[in-house]
Amino acid sequence: MHELQQYWIFAAVCLLIAVVLLGLVLRERITIQGSLWFLMLLGVGATLAVFPGVTGWASAHLGFALPSNFIFAVCVGAMVIVHLSSLVAISRVELRSIVLTQELAILQEQVERITRVRKEADKKPDSHGAG
Repeated sequence: MHELQQYWIFAAVCLLIAVVLLGLVLRERITIQGSLWFLMLLGVGATLAVFPGVTGWASAHLGFALPSNFIFAVCVGAMVIVHLSSLVAISRVELRSIVLTQELAILQEQVERITRVRKEADKKPDSHGAG
């Protein structure tokens, strides 16, 4: 029980950040997909804070000399996952932006062509009317 008292502040901070993220999702400032990794990592952090013995057990079974080294390795791995997820999302947006720009250029060219044809048709004298 002493360990729980030692880490409750960390668990509370994790839950507070999770509540802020959920508020941003509800106000549509960020998407659920964008915040999902963060919410999962905050949940893991809060769980490890509430049950610190799990960290010691996992670090011992995975070959880490100290639980702090295990936590550091997990944090680095989590940052890599979040970064890759963000990189994929940004790449999708960039590719979609390129496609939309190309489609817009095609549509603008079609509109200019139609406008040009109509102006030329308005300038030509009516050959059907005089007889």
